[in-house]
Amino acid sequence: MRKWKLHILKPRKKEVISNPSWDQIKSVLDQVDGYDHLDNVFLECEEAGDLLVAGGNEENGIRLYHVSYFYDGSLVNLVNPSVPRENEEYITITVERVGTDIPKQYLVEYSDMIKAFKHFFETGELTEDQKWE
Repeated sequence: MRKWKLHILKPRKKEVISNPSWDQIKSVLDQVDGYDHLDNVFLECEEAGDLLVAGGNEENGIRLYHVSYFYDGSLVNLVNPSVPRENEEYITITVERVGTDIPKQYLVEYSDMIKAFKHFFETGELTEDQKWE
């Protein structure tokens, strides 16, 4: 059985939940808003790596999230399938209360973020039907 840790990074405060349930994870992810509550959370498993979400800022009425996976020194980002690869637009999101410019192609909507986290929590692997690079 995998041993998960959910790291919740708030201003001047870090909380860690050991062996969280999916309901606990989803509840925390629902709070990621880029502003008042939370803008940086990661799910860690020694054998599977770390899945991180940052942002949650609202752009044109839609919350956008940057989802990254770290394992064994490598990093990949979840790709937004509706943004053309040649799009060079950057959007500023909040990461640990600091504005950070992220390529639009690496900012996904809530449903994509939740799907990636749920699959990672259930399998310890990245989704195969979402693009990672």
